[in-house]
Amino acid sequence: MKIIEIFPNEYRGYELEYSYITKAYYDVVIKKKRGITIHIKRKRMIRKVEKSFKAKLFESHIEQPKVYAIFDRKKMIGVIEGSLETWNNRFRIWNFLVDKKYRGEGYGRELFEHMMKIAELEKARAVILEVQSCNDPAIRFYLKQGFHFVGLNTMEYTNNDIENKEVRLEMAKRILM
Repeated sequence: MKIIEIFPNEYRGYELEYSYITKAYYDVVIKKKRGITIHIKRKRMIRKVEKSFKAKLFESHIEQPKVYAIFDRKKMIGVIEGSLETWNNRFRIWNFLVDKKYRGEGYGRELFEHMMKIAELEKARAVILEVQSCNDPAIRFYLKQGFHFVGLNTMEYTNNDIENKEVRLEMAKRILM
């Protein structure tokens, strides 16, 4: 199976259904005593939790998106969407998904490596993405790809993200040019 570029005329608004099972989360603790101290520690959950959410391809807020997919016959089994943020010269991964049945077979790594090459061609200084602190499988994948923690937002999804164990983490990787 090969990676092909897909375009908005056919895939604008194409709905992605994210679903994953997590056994751990990254606990975020912020202490305000003589400055601000942030602790982020991986913790195991009492029991596995399944999470899901939806997103769409080619959303209007994404500046000149590049989208690549892998198909098994006519079924999209993996997709990655990214774009160069011209204001700061970072390449942002907006969407990245591999169908549950095809995970662990290398398709995600192939899509990710392909998008890293696109970011290099765009002469981006770094690649950045968002991940929820409870998405342990994704965080572990990004760490294997050489990404590291660069920031967080404790009120991205609700006013109780820390308590919900679902904090927005930003991860990034510098591009060596």
